[in-house]
Amino acid sequence: MGELTINLFAQDPQFSQFYASPLYLNPALTGSTDRARAGINYRNQWPSLTHSFTTVSAYVDYFVKSMESGFGVMVNQHNESFLDFKSSELSLLYSYKLQVSKDLVIRTGIQGSYFQKTLNFEHLVFGNQIDIENGQVIGPSGEVFDRGAVVDFGSISAGTLFYTNKTWIGLSFHHINQPNQSFIDQESRLDRKFSVHAGHKIMFTKGRRLRTVAYQFQERSATFAINYKKQGGFNQLDAGLQLYFQPLVLGAWYRGIPIQSVNRVFKNESIIALVGLELSNDLAVGYSYDFTVSRLAGSTGGAHEISLTLAFGKIIKRTRRDTILPCFQY
Repeated sequence: MGELTINLFAQDPQFSQFYASPLYLNPALTGSTDRARAGINYRNQWPSLTHSFTTVSAYVDYFVKSMESGFGVMVNQHNESFLDFKSSELSLLYSYKLQVSKDLVIRTGIQGSYFQKTLNFEHLVFGNQIDIENGQVIGPSGEVFDRGAVVDFGSISAGTLFYTNKTWIGLSFHHINQPNQSFIDQESRLDRKFSVHAGHKIMFTKGRRLRTVAYQFQERSATFAINYKKQGGFNQLDAGLQLYFQPLVLGAWYRGIPIQSVNRVFKNESIIALVGLELSNDLAVGYSYDFTVSRLAGSTGGAHEISLTLAFGKIIKRTRRDTILPCFQY
């Protein structure tokens, strides 16, 4: 049973719009807009299947200029209907901003999380219940479990981010303490997750002047980025491009590792299309769809994802010497 728990729940949920959920990606991004911010992300994966996989993440963060520090709170919930499995997370986050030179900034962050996971054992099917002649499930398993089970634990994560006005690279390490997530009296450690994310922005000719406090020009840019993550025996690469013609964002991503294969099947997972729109100077919405390109294509329904981001509070005055984080919103 301990092995079953590891196989089912070893990997964390993911978002295609990972920069629209910045605190989930890297604790160092807490307070990275230098003002108050709130956001929510919703993902529905493989909706064509009988059982759904949904994830919701919400956060609020704020930057305190006098302390060069960011503070944040994040709440996540992941549901898998097949086993009535639910994972809930509450996190507190802190980051510190250090201006190393005229052009280089380093941010470091730490995250403390409380997890609670629930599971309905009544929906588990064991090998001794399956009739190998016709594949049908016959009779009870003989296993004795309570109807439902609950496990809770704490997790520590950390990250760092290096950036200039055009380029960034970040590293994050989640579940550093490898907490025990077993539902029964055994050990099932949650694997550490490592992520490296980087990108580069190319600026085009500016658009018209905006009627904002800063009286800035509309941005026209192209941003290339990658996000590689590894957790236990699982690894994955997202690579893509986003075009920003303020207030419109268009993006395309590839997910998979084409140079790797399992049983002679290359690890191509999906192509992701994205569109984002700034509804006002402070409010932005994004939608993305994952087109499955693996052997599951045509049967899963891909994945739908929606993000909503709100900036609010006092705008910190900036000078031409300030180094602005070039990460895009989605």
